[in-house]
Amino acid sequence: MYSYEWDEETGGILLNTTPLQMSKEPRPVYYKELDLLGFDKFWDYDKDDSKPYMWAESNNYFYRGKLVAKTKGGSVCVAPELTIIDEPEPNNGKLQPVDIEKMVQKNKTIMEQLTQYTIKKVYNNYLKYRNKVDIFYVAFSGGKDSIVTLDIIQRSLPHNEFIVLFGDTGMEFSDTYKVIEKIKVYCENLGINFYTAKSHLNPKDSWKIFGPPAQRMRWCCSVHKSTPQILLLRDLLKNKNFRGMAFTGVRGDESDSRSQYKEINLGEKVRGQYSCHPILDWNTAELYLYIYKNNLILNEAYKKGNTRAGCLVCPLEGQKNSYIKSKCYNESINGENTTKTFNDIIIETTSKNLSSQKAIDEFMIIGGWKARRSGREINIARDVYNVENKNGTLIITINNKNDTWKEWIKTIGKIVYLDDNKVDIEFNDSIYVVDVSETKNSLVFKVNLKSNTKKDIYFGSYLKTVLKKTCYCVGCRVCEANCPNGFISFTNGRVYIDDRCYKCKKCYDIDNGCLVASALKLPKGEKMGSIDRYTNFGIEYDWVKEYFEKKDEFWNSHNLGSKKIDVLKTFLRDANVLEKNKMTEFGKLVSNLGVDDISAWGLMLVNLAYTPEFNWWIKHIELNSYVDTDLIINMLDSSLTDNTKDHIASAYKNMFISLKPLSEEIGLGICDYEIKNGKRKLNSIMRTSWKNPDPKVILYALYKYAEKCGNYYQFSLTRLLNHSIESEGISPTEIFGLNREVMEKNLQGLAINYPDYISVSFTLDLDNINLRNNITSDDVLKLF
Repeated sequence: MYSYEWDEETGGILLNTTPLQMSKEPRPVYYKELDLLGFDKFWDYDKDDSKPYMWAESNNYFYRGKLVAKTKGGSVCVAPELTIIDEPEPNNGKLQPVDIEKMVQKNKTIMEQLTQYTIKKVYNNYLKYRNKVDIFYVAFSGGKDSIVTLDIIQRSLPHNEFIVLFGDTGMEFSDTYKVIEKIKVYCENLGINFYTAKSHLNPKDSWKIFGPPAQRMRWCCSVHKSTPQILLLRDLLKNKNFRGMAFTGVRGDESDSRSQYKEINLGEKVRGQYSCHPILDWNTAELYLYIYKNNLILNEAYKKGNTRAGCLVCPLEGQKNSYIKSKCYNESINGENTTKTFNDIIIETTSKNLSSQKAIDEFMIIGGWKARRSGREINIARDVYNVENKNGTLIITINNKNDTWKEWIKTIGKIVYLDDNKVDIEFNDSIYVVDVSETKNSLVFKVNLKSNTKKDIYFGSYLKTVLKKTCYCVGCRVCEANCPNGFISFTNGRVYIDDRCYKCKKCYDIDNGCLVASALKLPKGEKMGSIDRYTNFGIEYDWVKEYFEKKDEFWNSHNLGSKKIDVLKTFLRDANVLEKNKMTEFGKLVSNLGVDDISAWGLMLVNLAYTPEFNWWIKHIELNSYVDTDLIINMLDSSLTDNTKDHIASAYKNMFISLKPLSEEIGLGICDYEIKNGKRKLNSIMRTSWKNPDPKVILYALYKYAEKCGNYYQFSLTRLLNHSIESEGISPTEIFGLNREVMEKNLQGLAINYPDYISVSFTLDLDNINLRNNITSDDVLKLF
């Protein structure tokens, strides 16, 4: 919330009332981190962890306001590279700890104002929602954010008006479990009820069932955190359809996506439940000052250099963090899981041929497992589900033969069994007859969908989902938690659907219909060769700018070689700017908007998203995570030659360094690079979201999406946000990295300003979007 500066007198931080423009998330640095990273070879300091010695912003280390060192890189088995920039103390003098008491005193007034402001907000929200929710609870993780949130809440509300709920993933740091034991005592002394929610699945087993989680396949959060919490709350309240409000430690400075959260939201973290983020606007400077001022528990994980107290191994962790975790939590304490537990499973389940320790080390250093998008990358995937369409007859074969389909099928419509091999399903006032035949190892389901109406397509989609659940279900209970009425239950891992099921399809709102199916799916006939469209050149901004300045005359007056011209033509055709060496009407629109206009680049990106090179990037690169050249190469299809992979990685590097309107302002790939010997050396690329998207560009993307999906102009925002569903259309939320909050805001604005193009409805759990079926994406361009 407030900006800060380094305070040389205390060695700490000094807040001022100027609003913070951009937080660098400062954190205190203790001797344990200094030792772990090798600072003890250069500096002299006492082994005393009662106070920090300096502060860090990302990988930069500051001592009393002076930048003294940097770290770079690192991996699970390689220490970060340490660079000493300056002496903290002259003549290698002993480091002096931060004067915490004086630092706290100097910030007392501004921190008290921030605290009282936050407490007041919490209390007012409590008054506003206490008649709307069944339970208030602090979603506690054991990290610094939830420690502060809990203290704020207990100062704001009566202690019998909320509970504390710890979601134990079974993958927590040993230091976190120590915090939990202390917090249990703390809550007991204050008369606050404390509960722990934990999945019935052991994470060591679930990692081998689902495969290791990945950046775009984080099944672990649903299975091991949100689902156990929802189920526990239902049991506590004896109410399957309860409405709760979770007080979380979410902060906007933690990530680009979280910066777009509202303070209170319905369904943001868990569908159908409220989330309240009391410290959303706080930065870590304020957070640590609050902890020091109030003598709160500080998880020892932070003293070791961890920036977050999360899971032992996480696909979103940074390179340095993976090294720190592997050093600090590699040995079991009281039988707890370790980083080795899960790193061994990563190696055990990969489909890559790791025939030597060197190959294993290289695989773990690159971290390619984090980018997994299907079962092809792991050796536990199984092909148990097949879909065909023969002359309008949908044929679905499942090789994991069982009879739970008779339960799951109740979620589609009213069921009538004509005989053992034939079932009538009433769906949207129509009757669909499904034939079921059995072989030795398989079940085959057939249904006539020859009319190919919208109703047929939806029925076919729902039947596919039901049968995915049938052959992949492992009883993780995520569907049970998603059911708002408690009509789904599991006994001994077997599913039961209550006959009163409302057919609301909330249990379908899961990646690919089933988390196991999503994690283990094997792509059919995927071709990657055409991704190498821009050779190793990529596209240079100056080429594009000169083309738009000269327009079609450019081809007669350029200085580019034939290969670069071919690449540029390919790019312009991909963007729908060029056709047969002539500028298209779309190209003329872009030219009129101007080559520096962000909306023009947004429009081009919508078209580029449907071409191989950009489509691969959008589909494979996770938001707010860093990738480097090695990781990009590792993620590319193994059928490509090494030379082709190098070309593709080089093209991405050059495009995103040069095309700044696309890469930086729209956020497709912000590059950290340097120039060495006249060549660009890429350190990393991070994909972010478009901070201030043009609503009209979103509207154009929506119409393109509808047209690619077979001209279906009615869909939900939830569907747009579910990027795991296979679809010809690409959602604008995926193209531009937009979350629900940003989309709702822009969609509502579009509905007000352009009612002839779009209408929307956002009420409770409904999020319907209606486009006009007499309008095309080309018509939307007339709005520019």
